[in-house]
Amino acid sequence: MSVFIDLGERMKKYNLLILFTFFFIIALEPWSLVTGMADEDHEISEYFEREDQHGIPFLETDNIGNETAGQIAALLLLIANFPVALSLLIRGMNRFVPMGEMLKKALKDFNRKQKKTLMWLHYYLNLIVLGIVSWHWLASRCKSSALPEIGSALMVTLILSGFLIKFKLCPKVFRKITYKIHVEPIIFISMFFVLMLGHLIVD
Repeated sequence: MSVFIDLGERMKKYNLLILFTFFFIIALEPWSLVTGMADEDHEISEYFEREDQHGIPFLETDNIGNETAGQIAALLLLIANFPVALSLLIRGMNRFVPMGEMLKKALKDFNRKQKKTLMWLHYYLNLIVLGIVSWHWLASRCKSSALPEIGSALMVTLILSGFLIKFKLCPKVFRKITYKIHVEPIIFISMFFVLMLGHLIVD
């Protein structure tokens, strides 16, 4: 029990950072989908390029279907994690924003209800995202950078750890470490930024 209390105290330190990251992604995603966020100077792209990407014909294939699958996965990922972000926002407001006890209680009650109503999105949409991302990664022919694969690996790690915890499929001996992995903010933040950077390079 003490482990979960310690984790809870640790998570409080990262709440604002996670919240900022999540809403930064939400604000950036529509613009990136429209513009493609192409790197005109190609300086970053050249740094992260794989040495074996040139001269292989099928790696240069433009696969619109795979790109669409990636965009769908990104949108579903945002929706799936919206209840978590909203909960962090409310908890952050209760902690840092001066307000009356009645308002704090109302926010807590609202947070409890929204999690009860919306958390199924987090549980099940993430599994759908896992399937789409797996297909997108296996079917994709773009090999210009390893960063999208690293980001996908982090995403799979987070989703699978949450799945094992939620449905009590994790062996008891691994339960604590699995929970730590799932709630680790550094993994969460790294996943988003590695995926963004990788797709900027690819574009």
